Amino acid sequence: MAAEGGPGYATIDSASGYDFMLRPLRARRDLIVMDNRGTGSSGAIDCPRLQLGRGSYVHEVGRCGRTLGARADAYGTGAAADDLAAVLDRLEIPVVNMYGDSYGTYFAQAFAVRHPARVRAVVLDAAFAVTGFDPWERDQLESIRFAWRAVCERSGACAGDSLSYLGALARRLQRRPLTGKARDADGTLRRVRLDGREIAQLTGDASFYYAIYRDLVAAGRAYERGDRRPLLRLGAESVAAYEPSSDPTGYSEGAYAAVACHDYPNLWDRSASFAQLRRQLAAARAQLAPDTFSPFSVGLWLKSTVEYQLAYGCLRWPEPKFEDPAVAPGTTFPAVPVLVLDGDLDSVTPLGDSEAAAALFPNSRLVVVRNVGHVTALSDFDRCGSVLVSRFFAALDPGDTSCAERIPELHVVPKFPRRIAQAPAAQPAAGDRSNALDRRAAWTAARSIGDAWSRWWLMYGTKGHGLRGGRFTAGGAAYYSYGPVRLELKRVRYAADLAASGVAIWDRRGQRYSATLRLSGRRRGRLRVSWPSRAGATARITGRLGGRRVRLRTPAP
Repeated sequence: MAAEGGPGYATIDSASGYDFMLRPLRARRDLIVMDNRGTGSSGAIDCPRLQLGRGSYVHEVGRCGRTLGARADAYGTGAAADDLAAVLDRLEIPVVNMYGDSYGTYFAQAFAVRHPARVRAVVLDAAFAVTGFDPWERDQLESIRFAWRAVCERSGACAGDSLSYLGALARRLQRRPLTGKARDADGTLRRVRLDGREIAQLTGDASFYYAIYRDLVAAGRAYERGDRRPLLRLGAESVAAYEPSSDPTGYSEGAYAAVACHDYPNLWDRSASFAQLRRQLAAARAQLAPDTFSPFSVGLWLKSTVEYQLAYGCLRWPEPKFEDPAVAPGTTFPAVPVLVLDGDLDSVTPLGDSEAAAALFPNSRLVVVRNVGHVTALSDFDRCGSVLVSRFFAALDPGDTSCAERIPELHVVPKFPRRIAQAPAAQPAAGDRSNALDRRAAWTAARSIGDAWSRWWLMYGTKGHGLRGGRFTAGGAAYYSYGPVRLELKRVRYAADLAASGVAIWDRRGQRYSATLRLSGRRRGRLRVSWPSRAGATARITGRLGGRRVRLRTPAP
């Protein structure tokens, strides 16, 4: 049994991802997925204005609750957990293994506590404790501060304190926002407005989208040099990520509100009047130290989308008519075997949250996976988290967990050069005959490939775009497989005066990247670039530029 996050996402839509994760077990075991009440095919809650992001979020959440009327109390996690028990009864399945990711871990904990005899083992991937958490999410900023510094230190590509820099960038853009147009990962041209709130949001969203860890600091520094394109592109990709859909069956904002406002802790007395609620919330906010959300001010961080929804979103939700907590106070947690997984770069459900969830169960084990953000076992082409899950369900023991220390570091962009003369230079190896500009062109060519792969992760279609022009097409094996992925590049420009065409291949089974490129523009020639997917990897660049033999090395892009 697998349970999706959110709350609000349809689990059935994610069935192919769960099937891929659990494929080693599928010959002998069935996969069960259920859309929780209020999501997907189980009567998805449709509050149109809330779904489309129109109007005041607090007001529209209240409107949604009033529209639901007596049903507003009916969508709690406990009720959904009982639904699953009823489904298993109908299927005549007495016991299941339970996997949950993100909010799915909250659901899985509730099911294990309410129906312990129905559970053989539980995996909580990116967990937060079902008994409650801090509505201000102060530990999230602790995790953000750790993650950004860890990414920089492990990559060796950052200059100075990246978090202090992002705080300064947020203050600058709060005073004077950046506006313009840019293409997202699929090439859609979007209007972008980046202010301090958006920079704060991007800083936290890096746990979902590694391109942010990779690009944001260098994009901000490029903007300060007058080059707006890298930062506007990140803004366009953020707009695409949060683009609302009128169809609530994939994700229901109403279901998110119905669960959050029913289950999650608040900063006020639910029975108070609206005026009293606001005063109680203001008093709680006044207790926050000025540096609570450093490098961002309290006011700025609380405007970021997720934190605003969590702290303020339920102010106008109708007072519950009855209490039905996911887990009753004082409940004894069962001794069911529990494996808790968390990425050490996960600031959405920080390590402290996973530790708290693990501490609830007397027979639990926590494994922290290095260099991974939010959710470790889905889309796991490094074959670590997913392997641990399968082993645990097969034998109630994850076995050797040393893979959790071997996931490669993220490759941070040190610079976005407008022209190759401004680029860093690759380093010569034995037999190299390149000149200084050749080495800068080679570095830029390698970065063109790395940039295309980082966009591949964000694409919904098959057509991608280069930072400063050109296109690439994605093909090869299906996403949920270990077959090779292929990018065909057509005059992709990472710097304006160098175009790269050719083929890039990600050998997912062999854990290796390679590309053959034809370069035109300021430098002409042919190059082969390759690097292994392992910690501390170096890219090897060979070929000819301007008739000169090239043998170069550069950190993997």
